[in-house]
Amino acid sequence: MRYFILIILIAIILITPIYALKETTIYLPAVEETDYGDEGILAILTVNIKQGNGHVYVDTWPLTKIDTQVSARTAKKVACDLLYMDCSHYDFFYTIRSDAQIVGGPSGGAAMTIATLASLLDLNITNNVFITGTINLDSSIGPVGGILEKAEAVSKKGKTFLIPYGESIVERKKVRRETIGYITIEKTTPEQINVVDYAKKHWNLTVKEVRTIREAFEYFTGYKIKELRLKFKKTKEYQRVMKKLADELISRATELKKSCIKKLNESTISYNYRDQILKICEDNLEKARDNYNNGNYYASASIAFSKLISYRYGEKLIEFLESDDEKFYLRDYLKNIEENIFGINTSNIELYAIIEERLSEVYEKLDEAWRNYYNENYLQGLHYGSFAEERLYTANLWMKYANEFPSYIENQSEFLKDIANRMISEASSIITYSSLTSSNSYLNSARNLLERARDNYKDGNYYAAIIYSLKSQANAELASEILFKDKDYLLELHRKNALVAINKTKSIIGQSYFEYAQTLEDDNQEASLIYYTYAKKLSKLSEILNKEIEKDMIIPTEYIERISCNYENYYNLTIFISIMIFFAGLLIGKKL
Repeated sequence: MRYFILIILIAIILITPIYALKETTIYLPAVEETDYGDEGILAILTVNIKQGNGHVYVDTWPLTKIDTQVSARTAKKVACDLLYMDCSHYDFFYTIRSDAQIVGGPSGGAAMTIATLASLLDLNITNNVFITGTINLDSSIGPVGGILEKAEAVSKKGKTFLIPYGESIVERKKVRRETIGYITIEKTTPEQINVVDYAKKHWNLTVKEVRTIREAFEYFTGYKIKELRLKFKKTKEYQRVMKKLADELISRATELKKSCIKKLNESTISYNYRDQILKICEDNLEKARDNYNNGNYYASASIAFSKLISYRYGEKLIEFLESDDEKFYLRDYLKNIEENIFGINTSNIELYAIIEERLSEVYEKLDEAWRNYYNENYLQGLHYGSFAEERLYTANLWMKYANEFPSYIENQSEFLKDIANRMISEASSIITYSSLTSSNSYLNSARNLLERARDNYKDGNYYAAIIYSLKSQANAELASEILFKDKDYLLELHRKNALVAINKTKSIIGQSYFEYAQTLEDDNQEASLIYYTYAKKLSKLSEILNKEIEKDMIIPTEYIERISCNYENYYNLTIFISIMIFFAGLLIGKKL
């Protein structure tokens, strides 16, 4: 009986997964550029992860194209994001070896991501499964070329080949030769090939389409990455700040509304203008109060702010129409706003980010106001000026709340310059990767924000450089994602990612961006996407700046769960276990 138990114990030990020590090797199906056309090859990628500072190192031989290096950085980012993990305390080493002269293109991105995940989680991957595909920043697998050539190369070593969804039908040129007398004529016609059927018939290779890294990860490891179920829970600190803000804005709006109506009643302007201005001055403030009473302080503050702009515009419109010189009135009004703009003086980067964003909006609205002034569109210029004045007021309000912000996001570190430089580098890398497949307004915004980050870095404004870099990263990520996914999917994805970051850091700016994104979902999905992504990015300011903050400990069982075994993944392991049990039985039998 005890020998039987011993055999069972041996079997259990052998079945238990063998964990790699943060090193994973995986094949990269690639295409070699030869004089005779493209040829499928298998390069070898090794991933090592060690304690470090979030750097990515790529070592290739022979040569590699720049987009392969960018793919490595993207693979690291996607893997860490999938696990909702801060990887800033690890260095990632990607080593690629190949017999080909040049391994080109970003098609190894999916394999790099799988290997990175396996290393982070100390999991073995099967050597019977291969994958090709670019990696998108939302963890979806993007299209590649050379599917048929890669499949032939894979068939020599593997049993299963994973390809991007929708890429099982490829087109190749079919050459036919016809001989007429002494002349041979070659005719080339395109033909469509079903890679799934073709590979099975000619090479006994199973080809499967996959949409995401999550799906591919299961084929390689027999595990699936757990999904998180999260709710938005506003912190007491955040609610306290927003309650104060809503209080002040409602109070100011109430007084300004009274002032607007009083000035209108005392004015001598014509009835044509009077009726229009009365509608502006009597704009209802009850919705702001209702939200306040229900504890929705952010919504209350936002509504009150929009009413403030209306009341301010109504009041200034009365003064403008009663002035002796309307042009000079507008000029003096705009100059007065400019004279009251202040510099930001805080060591708290999150507060800095909030105020800086509002001051940027002040400058933006003033630019529009002056443009309309010089084009003699005075009423429009007056409206932009009213917006700028009230936005400047809210920037001042936030300065009053400096003591409300948690001290853990204060940073006066001598390493601030290095952090800013790293954020700029990461933004540049993401833009480079996204520009390979996209060109849209998100990418343009990313480039503009990156330039602002670099300008601030040169001027020594490292806080601003970090903030603009993070916003640049957010736009660059969306630039590539928007091509392959519908907006509803992306909204859900970035809403969840933002919640993970907010729940972890309790960031005030993250919570405010999140609430703002929620208000935009129905009317402006693109803006909502941006602010969900900003919420995620800027919620991590504390992790980026504070080296003493507690880092993530990797406990695999927190991130993954086993799926039912399948024959393809565990074929070799099953044979190995059977053989070992057989020999164990023989040895024990001899002793008996």
